[in-house]
Amino acid sequence: MAKILLVDDDKSILTLLKLVIKQAGHEVSLATDGAQALTQTLAEKPDLIVADVMMPKMTGYEFCKRVRANADTKHIPVIMFSARFQPIDKKTALDAGATDYLPKTIAHSDLVKRIEELLASSSAASPQAKNETIGFLSLRGGTGVTSLAINVAVALSRAKKVDTALVDLIPLGGHAALMLGLRPTSHVTNALFSNNHNLTMDTLKPHFMQHSGLQLLASAVSYEQRLPLQNSRLEQLIALLKSAFHFSIFDIPGNILEPAFGAFLGQLDKIVLVFSPDMPSLQSTAITFQGLMQMQVPESKIMLVANQVMPQGALPVDTIQKAIKRPIAAYIPFEPDMITAINGRNPLLLSSPKSAGAGAIARLASML
Repeated sequence: MAKILLVDDDKSILTLLKLVIKQAGHEVSLATDGAQALTQTLAEKPDLIVADVMMPKMTGYEFCKRVRANADTKHIPVIMFSARFQPIDKKTALDAGATDYLPKTIAHSDLVKRIEELLASSSAASPQAKNETIGFLSLRGGTGVTSLAINVAVALSRAKKVDTALVDLIPLGGHAALMLGLRPTSHVTNALFSNNHNLTMDTLKPHFMQHSGLQLLASAVSYEQRLPLQNSRLEQLIALLKSAFHFSIFDIPGNILEPAFGAFLGQLDKIVLVFSPDMPSLQSTAITFQGLMQMQVPESKIMLVANQVMPQGALPVDTIQKAIKRPIAAYIPFEPDMITAINGRNPLLLSSPKSAGAGAIARLASML
């Protein structure tokens, strides 16, 4: 089963194509204009896109150019599907980066056949999935960064059945081990600084703790053992973990937003910037985004995630979108079972896997 994104401003066409492609056994998402489609493409990473040409906000040609301009999406096959069928239209689409150009008069069975051909070709040509390093960050406390990092790590480890590391970089008293019900016998400070020589996986391994398929490097719980944030050691740590784990998840402190750590943050494949839907958090998020840009972290690496940590008073999504002026990759709804999971020292993905919050977190994990 592949993930197919359908883009067309005609909702009747979208409804019909969705039915046809779902019957072929694929997962389908919809967008009604090019701008929305670009946001969804960056967030969802579909396996193939079928897009109209003439659409509001952004034409199919411009949409295709932007898909090809992004390193994370440039490999995705794009079928331009249009009522225009003059030779110049096809040439323009192919020049914009489209994989193929098909008229809307084509039989649906032929469209599905072409989709299957391109999926097979794309799969054969795709390189092996590379290991990913992902940081979770918020300038403002109380946004649920640690609980999201833990549950996403659990989701990745269980759903994808791959080696996953979780690193608590909070200098002192981080909560990852506590939320997992673990009592650390070692911690990240020991892992980075107990050996005066270069770090290796052999020197790191004794400091990991295991839980639910995860390998955890816990935060120090004693003031004397607090983590000194040294960028050179952190850069070595990222490189080592990336060589050994399919996914490495980092719970990053807000005070790391300093120019000296630009290289460390730049090494991460993705940064999940977490905020709660309230005005102070939105302000902090805007400042954090500015800081990351000043540190030359590519905007394409940053995913904005809204996490509703309180049951009431959340700002509407359209208000958040207008304030941030950037696409929100995921919205995690308020989940009453989250505090129970935290107090019970058992991640939500394990204690309440069918809850709405767990489902939203699992969908976020699938985007990474």
